[in-house]
Amino acid sequence: MSIVIENLSYVYSPKTPFEHKALDNISLTVEDGDFLGIIGATGSGKSTFIQHLNGLIKLTSGKITVDGIELHNKPDLKKLRAEVGMVFQYPEYQLFDETVEKDVSFGPKNLGLKKDEIAERVKEAVETVGLDYEQFKERSPFELSGVIAMRPQILVLDEPTAGLDPVGRIEMFDLIAKLKETTVKTIIMVSHNMDEISEVANKIAVLEHGKLRFHGTPKELFKHAEELEEIGLDIPTAIKLKNELKARGVELSDDIVTANDFVEAVVKWREKR
Repeated sequence: MSIVIENLSYVYSPKTPFEHKALDNISLTVEDGDFLGIIGATGSGKSTFIQHLNGLIKLTSGKITVDGIELHNKPDLKKLRAEVGMVFQYPEYQLFDETVEKDVSFGPKNLGLKKDEIAERVKEAVETVGLDYEQFKERSPFELSGVIAMRPQILVLDEPTAGLDPVGRIEMFDLIAKLKETTVKTIIMVSHNMDEISEVANKIAVLEHGKLRFHGTPKELFKHAEELEEIGLDIPTAIKLKNELKARGVELSDDIVTANDFVEAVVKWREKR
């Protein structure tokens, strides 16, 4: 279930005084099973990029192929969106009905599934996010999306922890991990939180002014911490701590990215003393 992107460009309001090039010749491949983190400053093109992946923005330049579906060749959008599920930053903007049960069923209904199959998927999706189906099915769906019920193989998340407190962020990532282990093969997540990205992603793409500045592993990326800071991006707390210790004469591994990496490196350093 790979995604191959070739020479993707996009211009808003072409041939007008408001013309703006949001994406500029981006090429990358998202392999089956990847957890791709997408980072970049505001206006870097992140949202425009992900909205191309299930046809929310019509492809105008370049090629995108999602598991054999060619978006540049009049794709079957119904089939595409059954494969690529998308959850926006503010889920209350994508509600369709007044109860959890009805709202979650919206996606499966659009897939043309039979009534029994829809009911099964709705119940499964509600319970997947940790809710009792019978208790919550008639409640307001204010913060629950029906995307999970569509069982996409690729899940695209736009700032899924925005506005959540620390406990909420932990619960969200527990849910994402559960989905990755069970029903969703590939996840693409936009985030400004470098600690989150470094903990969960096996690949990271950095966008800057619509261009792909970097695409690779977290360890490869964060070896260029100074360059990230120059373009207005943060670096993980673990790397900041490593650099602070280095300034005080404590040399730790250059492979530190996550909090666990940092703790293990400090323990090894102490054992050597």
